[in-house]
Amino acid sequence: MGRAERRAGRYLVVGRLEHRQRRRYLRLPRLVRDPRARPYARGLRDLAAYSIGYTAQTSAYLLLLTDRYPTTDPERAGPEWPLPDHPVGIEVTDDGRRSRLTVFFRFLLGLPHIVWLVLWTLLAILAAFANGIVALILGRAANALHRFLAAYVRYTTHVGAFLLLTANPFPGFTGAPGYPVDAVIADPERQNRWITFFRIFLVLPALLVSGALGGAAFVAAFLGWFAALATGRMPEGLRNLGAIALRYAAQTDAYGLVLTDGYPYAGPAFRRPSAAGPDEDDSLPALAAEAGA
Repeated sequence: MGRAERRAGRYLVVGRLEHRQRRRYLRLPRLVRDPRARPYARGLRDLAAYSIGYTAQTSAYLLLLTDRYPTTDPERAGPEWPLPDHPVGIEVTDDGRRSRLTVFFRFLLGLPHIVWLVLWTLLAILAAFANGIVALILGRAANALHRFLAAYVRYTTHVGAFLLLTANPFPGFTGAPGYPVDAVIADPERQNRWITFFRIFLVLPALLVSGALGGAAFVAAFLGWFAALATGRMPEGLRNLGAIALRYAAQTDAYGLVLTDGYPYAGPAFRRPSAAGPDEDDSLPALAAEAGA
């Protein structure tokens, strides 16, 4: 068998595999085979890979295999993690500097915000219920409710960034844009009515992941509190870990409050990489071509 025939045989095998995968995909229910859901499963995989990588760094440091301290910074640990398009994102303009005085009294300074956040949350729950009814009828969120709930999501991000030492300034009480760690929320878009109807069940896995990331961000804030008091700066890796948790929490809040039907993305990234790599979906034909070359 010649080289060209072997190459043609490999492409034939790849084509049959793709055809079988496509047939299985089309047999799935519409809600499951929504192509928008594919990147979010990949995000869980990347999050698990990031966690395994940090565990490996810690083990190597404890076993004296290296003197490099483990880094929590996802931009320095592992590859450039992808971040797909999503109606809710996070913008970080923080420079890392911290006031030692406000860091020392950070929890006491945050008490008024905690009280106000509890009161606003009660109103946000009622608004989200009304927004869900509107989305079921019209297929999109109401503009007024969207503005109110978007301000709430931004405010929770600001307060979380302040308490977790991810940002330094004292936040405002209105959720206005412009904070150094800010949630960016798109305008109202059409939403899938089936997703809206089952939203209370679909959001549960995202809440579990958000709780896990929140626990990691709390540990990062605890360690960063000592570092900020000693150096006047928040370590970039700990700051970035907090930003990832806040980005996922903002997406989860927006999904649960019917601001968007885009499912939260769990990957360890809060901003897009400088250079995007090749799409995973195109890797199989590429590998087949290289094998035949």
